[in-house]
Amino acid sequence: MDEQRQAVFFRELAATLKAGVGLGQAVRLSSLSAKGKRREQWQRIALKLDRGASLHSSLRSMTKEFSPWAIAVVGMAEKSGALAIACEDLAETLLEMSARRRLIRGMVLRLFRMLWSWAMVIFLLLGGVVTGIQFWFVATFVALGLVGFIYAAIHWQPLGDRLRSLPPFKNLYALQTLIHLGYLQLPLDCGVSLGTALTWLKRDFPDPGLKQILQRVEPQVRRGKPLSELIHPHVSLMVAQMIRTGEEAGTLPQSFKQIRQYHQRDLRRSIQLLNLQVLFISLMSFGFFVFLVGAQILNLLVNTAPTA
Repeated sequence: MDEQRQAVFFRELAATLKAGVGLGQAVRLSSLSAKGKRREQWQRIALKLDRGASLHSSLRSMTKEFSPWAIAVVGMAEKSGALAIACEDLAETLLEMSARRRLIRGMVLRLFRMLWSWAMVIFLLLGGVVTGIQFWFVATFVALGLVGFIYAAIHWQPLGDRLRSLPPFKNLYALQTLIHLGYLQLPLDCGVSLGTALTWLKRDFPDPGLKQILQRVEPQVRRGKPLSELIHPHVSLMVAQMIRTGEEAGTLPQSFKQIRQYHQRDLRRSIQLLNLQVLFISLMSFGFFVFLVGAQILNLLVNTAPTA
């Protein structure tokens, strides 16, 4: 299931659990929209839950349906008795992820169109003819090449790491790392220790930058040192101060939630600004393209017109 469907499931599960419904019956009610074999699978899981099985162990057989990090949070919540609270947090987090994924997907699509249009403008400037077969061959080749490049950037880590250092994306990746840091709210709301929460974040989130930071600070946090002091060289003063305030007031989960929401808004603004820049450059390429195509068609009409 995608993030949005997972969010609906956890939101309905939280509501039924808060109403005092048993876990097995809550899962049945939350999976009413499932059909066919999936519904039968949910019925079997609900039966296991009625017999005393844990939700965490049941969801582990559905790793294709649920994110591994979400299943891990469910396990921590069941041990601490905070399952309803954790389900609410998971629903909110998954909805944020879904919205962010749509933003990033739209940005990638706009970048794709911009690069393709400029490639075709360059082709025409180098003497290409829009009415020839070469134009369509080059257009298809460039489109397939860009699709392959985007796929490699997502699935091949060395290329992804290179892109993280480029100016247009460096700030976006830095904001995303801080958003991931804010996900520490989820295990902390379950009542686990900060060291256990850091281990969960390091293990389950594929963020190379964050993983490097956590590898340095996690052992020292387990020895009793405050996270705000250890993480200060890696984050802004504001983030370190928010963590310190949470440590002193005993409201660390709320501090991480505020960190996540603040940088989520910042990331949205940054993507919107980048989209405007890409739109402006795309309009320039479209103008050049229309001008070159119009010039070629006008030249063709002049050359083929009968002479008096």
